Amino acid sequence: MGGFAGAIGCVFPAAAHAATSIVLPTAAADRRFSVLYKGFRIGNHTISYSPATGETRVSTEIHIEVKVAFVTAYAFSHRSEEIWRAGRLVSLNSDTVDKGEPLHVEGSATPQGFRVVGKSGPYIASAATLTSNSIWTPAMLEQSTVVDAERGGVIGVSAHKVAEEPITVAAGQVQATRYTFITPYYAGSVWYDNSNLWVRAEFERDGSKVEYQLDT
Repeated sequence: MGGFAGAIGCVFPAAAHAATSIVLPTAAADRRFSVLYKGFRIGNHTISYSPATGETRVSTEIHIEVKVAFVTAYAFSHRSEEIWRAGRLVSLNSDTVDKGEPLHVEGSATPQGFRVVGKSGPYIASAATLTSNSIWTPAMLEQSTVVDAERGGVIGVSAHKVAEEPITVAAGQVQATRYTFITPYYAGSVWYDNSNLWVRAEFERDGSKVEYQLDT
């Protein structure tokens, strides 16, 4: 879940190519998660896919609001659109509001690589890059760096495949593969089913854990 502020002071190696092939899902694989904190719903995270001629649009929307005594203690919203062609990211456009701070990121494929412009200025990433919103595919967790879809630039990713295990989702019990991972903004676990579709997640920041429960 993007939007968790903070940073880890470390140097990440150059991006690695994913061993898992990136197969873009169809609209039938749209995801909607409820975000839960201590069992209470505090927001949602949706991913939708819309194919066009020769390309796929991947839209991500995140809305989170935490209230204490009817007062908003934390608010975060993020909306982005990515265009993919032949398994490669060709454009990114996102708007984020984190604790009242507006952020905008744009990116496009160029002959030199994927050029992304955010708060800190322009940056050229690998032409085969993924973004921090690409958590819909386990291939993201096989990268060492990804484009930060909220602030621009790149961030590091370190992940480990843990085990295959049964989990319960809205449609019933499914067999899923669990990964643990860490980025400069958040850490946790994420699960994918046998079709490599994202089905569950747990994220942690500053000792607080939120859960992603699949709705559809």
